[in-house]
Amino acid sequence: MNKFMTTFNLTFFSKLKAKSFLITTLIIIAGMFIAFNLDKIIGLFDSDDEEIRLEVEADETFLSVFEPTLQSYDETIEIAGEDGDAVLDIVNTDPLEAEIRMDEEISSSQEESIQLALNETNRVYVLQTLELSEEEISQMYEEVPVEFLVAADDDSGSFEAADSDETNILNMIIFYFSVILMFIIILNYASQISTEIANEKSSRVIEMIVSSIRPTQHLMAKVFAMISVSVIQVGLITAGGLIAFYFSDTSALLDQFGLETNDQTLKIVVYCIIFVILGLILYLSVAAMLGSFINRMEDLQQGLMPVTFLSMIGYFIALGGMSFADNIAVTITSYFPFFTPFVMPLRLLVNDTGHMPMIIGILIMVITIIIALSLAGFVYKRSVLSTESGIIKNIKRIKK
Repeated sequence: MNKFMTTFNLTFFSKLKAKSFLITTLIIIAGMFIAFNLDKIIGLFDSDDEEIRLEVEADETFLSVFEPTLQSYDETIEIAGEDGDAVLDIVNTDPLEAEIRMDEEISSSQEESIQLALNETNRVYVLQTLELSEEEISQMYEEVPVEFLVAADDDSGSFEAADSDETNILNMIIFYFSVILMFIIILNYASQISTEIANEKSSRVIEMIVSSIRPTQHLMAKVFAMISVSVIQVGLITAGGLIAFYFSDTSALLDQFGLETNDQTLKIVVYCIIFVILGLILYLSVAAMLGSFINRMEDLQQGLMPVTFLSMIGYFIALGGMSFADNIAVTITSYFPFFTPFVMPLRLLVNDTGHMPMIIGILIMVITIIIALSLAGFVYKRSVLSTESGIIKNIKRIKK
């Protein structure tokens, strides 16, 4: 056990102190702080618009409609009686035509606000010419009520309200972020662990190592050290995201981008964290097994191709399936162990997905992880002192 912990601590602390670990973690956390305070950042750029006084050459009827409409779009524009920074001249009211004369250019956002206010005022003028009542005007802007019904399951011929399949944007963002994070960390740490194992074998350092510690014990110490570092990085990123979320103006941010939570949001957060961690453990275990086949650094990229391809396929299925999360193809692929961490949380974007599929997915991954670790230990033990130059030759040697 002491030898196991010695190898574990050496690998664990060397990776924990690595500049790549610190820089990557800080960049991702800084990105989350920027994302959660995006509304404030946008506000800083918006605040560059200087206040202007707009002189309007039009009758009182036009002003009574135009002024409050303009204020609702842009508070940096003030209607002035005279000596304004710019002059809005209403050339014609039927149809509405206008021109703006100014000594200096105004910002594009202010130009857009004036245009929108003129468009809205023009609609009011058109409605007035049609001599519609207030009730008729309000009816024009009302949303048409539609009730969607689906046939009942009891074969009674009756219909019941259909479940809403509208995807929650906030849930989609959480899922999207977790998938990208897992994909990046898998590629990073899978390369690191296989490189370490292959480097030891190619330099023949392993001959001294196995003289003092069992090969399987040495491999497991490295694998669990690397898994621990990756889980700590996920934990730090998650904690950084929660801190950024806590110190940001959450309500303003959600309102700014039209985001809102629903009954699935908490489930998505919890299960995304679980599947990210399990996905890291699974792929690092497979990377360790593949690294055990390699005796030369030149064969490293070829040996890692299965990890790269499987993770890329799962990644693209997850991102491509967001628009049809309840499709049968998504359901089937979610039970394939190497795609499960990417695809299973995707099913939570459908509101009627319960806990049972998630639990089944977790059990499938745990069993696969145990098998992968067992195979990694077996392969490493049989090939640790191998001098074969090719991966295929090593596989044939292990079968003997």
